[in-house]
Amino acid sequence: MQNTPITLKFLAEKLKMSVSTVSKALNNYPTINEYTKKRVQEMARDLHFTPNKSAINLKERKSRIIGIILPNLLDYFFTRSIYGVEQFAMKNGYNVIISQSHDELEKEIQLADMLLKSRVDGLIVAISKNTQDFSHLDQFENMGIPVVYYTRNPSFNLSCHKVLGNTFQGCYQATKFLIDRGHKKIAYLGGPKMINFTHDRFNGYINALKDNNVPFQAELVAYTDFDKENTVSAIQNLFNNSENMPTALVAFKEPILFDAIKYLKSINHPKFNEIECIGFGNTPFISYLDSPPIASIEENPESVGENAIKLLLQLINREIEIQDYQKIMVDCQLVVH
Repeated sequence: MQNTPITLKFLAEKLKMSVSTVSKALNNYPTINEYTKKRVQEMARDLHFTPNKSAINLKERKSRIIGIILPNLLDYFFTRSIYGVEQFAMKNGYNVIISQSHDELEKEIQLADMLLKSRVDGLIVAISKNTQDFSHLDQFENMGIPVVYYTRNPSFNLSCHKVLGNTFQGCYQATKFLIDRGHKKIAYLGGPKMINFTHDRFNGYINALKDNNVPFQAELVAYTDFDKENTVSAIQNLFNNSENMPTALVAFKEPILFDAIKYLKSINHPKFNEIECIGFGNTPFISYLDSPPIASIEENPESVGENAIKLLLQLINREIEIQDYQKIMVDCQLVVH
């Protein structure tokens, strides 16, 4: 029984052909006649020949591996976006290494170092909430390895490739939708206040108020770092002023919106059934809730992920120069429940 792998050299000796001819026949080169192709491919099939991917990649000077760093796969947005990345990568002969920073800068730096040592051909990254220094990511481009930032805008890093959801447009649509329903006191519950990638949503909210002649009120805005205690405190700040009570709420993400709904219900808020809410996410289980939000902002994460991997492969294949920095925006949609 044959226990050692069948090599190109072995096939060539059996067929009394050169290694180059066998390789070209297996890859359907037009310069090889059909009879030769058929002979080679039939013997390869009969002997269960499998191409040596490592040798091919070494010859191409490619690892055929894409590195991905994201904050948390428990986040429904990132789970959906990775589906788009994986599907397109596999169709193009690439594998992916997915790693999670858990929104910690130190972990992100460690992961970047690990992926660089793994000789990835390119990197897709959603930065942590504390990333302001990009030296651990710049080292990839310094070695000729392209990097695409996605979904979280690295606004401190102007010279980069990025694929982002149009959260300005999404928040603008949500706020205008509530204004059109007669609301004048619309609260905004945002993500970490000092984080650069949270600003687009807030700007969409502000601009919708301005364009529709609704006065901005600073006391109707609160922020959270995403932890439970911080979120509850932000919600209390928004809804504990009986003289200036919001009638509607736009939230940075649906998980913190659900925390708000849960809190208002737990204190038997007198206006609970009248407050209309919208958050980013469009989570599937909304249809099962007793008190669902009036609408959701669908961010189309699969499209964000697919655009990120498409751009990265164009950079890897030198269809776009690394310094020819690209910005791709994926529109959001308002989904009314």
